[in-house]
Amino acid sequence: MNWKKYKSLSAAQKKNDAFYIIGLDLGSDSTGIAFYNLATNSPESIDLSGGYGKPSIPTVMQYIAETKEWVFGEYAVLNRGAGTEITLYSLVEKLGNYDYIDVDRRSLSVAGILALFIKEILGNVRNINPRAEIVGIVATVPAYFSEPAYEELRRAFNLAGYEKELIDLVPDRECVLSHYFATTQKPGRVLLLDFGARELRGGLYNIEAMDMGILATSISSLFSGDIGMTKINNDICKFFEDFVAANSNKSRQLQDQITAFSYQHRDMLLQKNIRTRPVKAYFNFTYPPFEQTITHEAVQSLMRPYARRFDSFIRDTKLTPADVDVVLCVGGGFEMPWAREAVIALFSNVTFYKNPKMVTCEGAAIVAAYALDVCGDGKRLVLEDKHQLAGDIGLTDGVNFLPLAERNAFWWQNHPAKFVLVNQKVDGNLNLNICTRTPSGEIRGIDNVLLSELPTRPKGVTRLELGLKFESNADAVLTVRDAGFGEMFPKVEYEREARLRIV
Repeated sequence: MNWKKYKSLSAAQKKNDAFYIIGLDLGSDSTGIAFYNLATNSPESIDLSGGYGKPSIPTVMQYIAETKEWVFGEYAVLNRGAGTEITLYSLVEKLGNYDYIDVDRRSLSVAGILALFIKEILGNVRNINPRAEIVGIVATVPAYFSEPAYEELRRAFNLAGYEKELIDLVPDRECVLSHYFATTQKPGRVLLLDFGARELRGGLYNIEAMDMGILATSISSLFSGDIGMTKINNDICKFFEDFVAANSNKSRQLQDQITAFSYQHRDMLLQKNIRTRPVKAYFNFTYPPFEQTITHEAVQSLMRPYARRFDSFIRDTKLTPADVDVVLCVGGGFEMPWAREAVIALFSNVTFYKNPKMVTCEGAAIVAAYALDVCGDGKRLVLEDKHQLAGDIGLTDGVNFLPLAERNAFWWQNHPAKFVLVNQKVDGNLNLNICTRTPSGEIRGIDNVLLSELPTRPKGVTRLELGLKFESNADAVLTVRDAGFGEMFPKVEYEREARLRIV
């Protein structure tokens, strides 16, 4: 059903138990789904594992050439057949590049492949109720998503057949904070720590109730690309690989077996019990098979670099318990005891969720319920992020636009330099029109930068390197360097800086 049609129904008509309001957290590493229970007015996770293991499943797909079938989640990670399978990881991270992947002599778009995954995941709603009808979906998106990534994800939902049910794509942090406030009704300063596949991210938010709704304003923000579950998983694979290396010859099939073995035994390595009792891992996929005792000391050595980086990250926030009312810990990384202990060592009022991965999709279900007027007083939480760029920052010649920093990027991130070829004759001076481009495409001027004493060159051979570095969310420095143009117009030592006020 079209979500707009459902929203127009009367309150009594909306209470039909066949109607499902969905929150979907489509992560790069794993995926979770929840629905808003209309009877209890609260979100509930849907166990995608069928009662085994964690309720989320890996965001992994595998194509089996022999049967021309797709398998999803844990089956895709653990299934090992003739060695001709094509296994696809980190599909969400590939969005925004309009990439294609060759599968069985066909070139399939990443959006098209992800559409199959979305269709499979949402099909699980019928496992709860065969009469289920999805009437609204809010899907979370990571903070690093670009505008092209948004566009491709929307296309994936369209291809999956859920164009009319998709209400919105909402930043994951907004969903978590919505979950917190909806379940506690407590304003105050919230430190949100998200330990995901790609990175560890932290942000301090001030939540306050206002007449128009709930406002969450970002006060500070940090991230670390050195700490992420993907890197930890790779190191665990290497940990097991070192044991196998002395017993078997390397091959692609063996590497696939190690990947599956690591996935099955990762939690075993990171549990508390290993501190008092070593565990035995049985490598039954090698020839000959063998058994290996793994001690707490070995695991501690493996995780020590991450524990140090994590501790440094927490301390770099420069926050004290007095600065924070509550610390929310979400993401799969907080399933590891050492990560929890590092937070508890510095903060007192810490909330660890039973399933830290599932909080985001439950929050998305709450956001969807607010959008459909079936939740509380209808005051949805709004995230005011002063650390993300509201529009693209770049330069224009009146027709074309070259982005130097893209919308949704954090101002403190590294913005790669861009190169531009000047399509006019340069005789010493050149004007650069620096502007911002709003999400609707409107161009607004920021400043006009005059470059003087440039080398004299004919039309089309002046090549410049432009870099933008932010000092705050409102102040930036534009650096312009000559990049040369082949052997006839070699690079010269030319550099200029201009300070910009982004408003």
